[in-house]
Amino acid sequence: MDRKTIFIIVNAAVSVALVAVLLQFVGVGDVLERIAGMDIAYLALSLLSLLGMDLIMSYRIQILLEDMKAGIRFIDILRSHFVGMLLADFTPSRAGYFATAAALRYNYGVPSEKALLSIFGPQMFDFAFKVVAGGLAILYLMFVFIGPGQGLVLIAGAFVVGAIILMMLLVLFSKRFLALFGFARKLPLVSSIYDVLVRMQDSSHVVVRKTPHIIALIMVSWVFRSLSWFFAAKAVGITLDTAFPEALFYFFLQPLVTMLEFVPSPTIAGLGLSESGTTLVFSLFGIPLAQAATFALIVRFKSTFLHLPAVPEALRVPHGMNR
Repeated sequence: MDRKTIFIIVNAAVSVALVAVLLQFVGVGDVLERIAGMDIAYLALSLLSLLGMDLIMSYRIQILLEDMKAGIRFIDILRSHFVGMLLADFTPSRAGYFATAAALRYNYGVPSEKALLSIFGPQMFDFAFKVVAGGLAILYLMFVFIGPGQGLVLIAGAFVVGAIILMMLLVLFSKRFLALFGFARKLPLVSSIYDVLVRMQDSSHVVVRKTPHIIALIMVSWVFRSLSWFFAAKAVGITLDTAFPEALFYFFLQPLVTMLEFVPSPTIAGLGLSESGTTLVFSLFGIPLAQAATFALIVRFKSTFLHLPAVPEALRVPHGMNR
């Protein structure tokens, strides 16, 4: 058994343990009862909203590929996007989403640098939005509910995402930064990856040119995701008494919770950690723990359920992204 397999097994074990602890704390029976009593109509609306987000995210990939003259059908982009979304649910820090680029390359012949750039560019802006919206949510919770000294985990998540954005900016636009790793050309296992990154920089002007389109599409996609969370909450009977529109609450909640998935932890995409965080946030608004935990688990696994049809597509993708 290699180190990578051991790493995945350990992360999975920690995630399962965290979920088990959460369920034990809030009451397994109560959670199962609430799942059995879900409003299926609202759950269907939640899934449709999530599909709407997928369509928008796929379209933003398409506009970049079209600008780079990489001919590919939208349906094939959507299939590749589903692969990334599925694997993101099972990888630390949701890094599996970059498998979308591998699917574009190996399954549909999109050049590696163009496929990677079409994912890399939008995700950079997506992460920036998480920091801004999630940061505002952190400040609100710290000063209204938990106090300035109690939000260190949330702040850590914001800093990690911020560091990821900085790294992506440097890789995408700084030839000097990339040159620091020029020694990689002499290493047989990573030389081809380095060459892909160099070629990606040559096309990075496309991201700059399409920035307004990318930002607009990101905002629309996050509205769809917020609606997905809103309908999921309604499916388990959650109604919040807030001074602002209830749907707006989820617009800020989901980047806040998503940042927990980027906190360095031995988990699978923050499984267990983000669910506990969601339960805590809802409890601050007076929502029963079992009800909040049920919502958190539904949000996690409805995404996996929606993207399960991508399994055959994912199996077509060989390991690596080096050709």
